Amino acid sequence: MASISKNVRRDQAAAPSPEPLDAVDRQIIDALVADARITNRDLADAVGIAPSTALMRTRSLMERGAIESFEAKLNLSVIGRAVQALIAVRLRAHDRDQIDAFTSRVPHLPEVLATFHTSGSVDYLLHIAVRDTDALRDWVLDNLTTDPVVGHTETTLVFKHMPGHAGPLD
Repeated sequence: MASISKNVRRDQAAAPSPEPLDAVDRQIIDALVADARITNRDLADAVGIAPSTALMRTRSLMERGAIESFEAKLNLSVIGRAVQALIAVRLRAHDRDQIDAFTSRVPHLPEVLATFHTSGSVDYLLHIAVRDTDALRDWVLDNLTTDPVVGHTETTLVFKHMPGHAGPLD
């Protein structure tokens, strides 16, 4: 008889299948993606449901994990972070200690907007925003080049970021 390993990490455990989104859920999500600051009354009017139903359905979407958070979208140029870059990072080795050393530090640096763990020729792709190209050079040198777990980096400047649609697929 096979036994189940007790060393399975929480993020590796099988997640329950999500409750499917119905048409009202999709309308709520679309309205919130378009304007996360919409009032509950305006959301209810846009979807064609009662305000109490809109509130209940929005809370349910949050509890089910369909909506993770509401965030302020910043204009990076206005707040002094006009230069964006994508930095491909290859680690020296692929053991748990080196991966943990990298992921416990670098994704949490204030300049890092997003970190992607990838397959292929690079291990991570970082999206960062800094003041100018001098700050970019210094950031790469101070945070990646001198890091003993980082084997190689390649930096690509972002001229323009054009976000995709964040709502549900039809």
